[in-house]
Amino acid sequence: MKNLKSFLARHPLTILLLALPLTLLAGLLHWPPLWVFVCAAAGIIPLAAYIGEATEALAAHTSARLGALLNATLGNAAELIITIVAVRAGLLELVKASITGSILGLAFFLLPA
Repeated sequence: MKNLKSFLARHPLTILLLALPLTLLAGLLHWPPLWVFVCAAAGIIPLAAYIGEATEALAAHTSARLGALLNATLGNAAELIITIVAVRAGLLELVKASITGSILGLAFFLLPA
């Protein structure tokens, strides 16, 4: 138990992984969609953090170019998952808006100050 407490003290976002089985339970029990979404969103947060850490670790052992490619690819995993779910649900306008927002965000980031 002491090891678990020290691990959670160093990695506090890990506790949000409990939201993943709660999301499945919420779906099976037909909770309101907002609660299912909140549980799923909470569960994605630590997964995104772990993907970021893994990408950084891989980039440290590869070239800068390959590390940047891995970061660009895996860094958008949560957005890709949401896009796939939205396309399957027929929410194409949402997907278009999301892609447009990503392009605009990148454009503003790359513009010289």
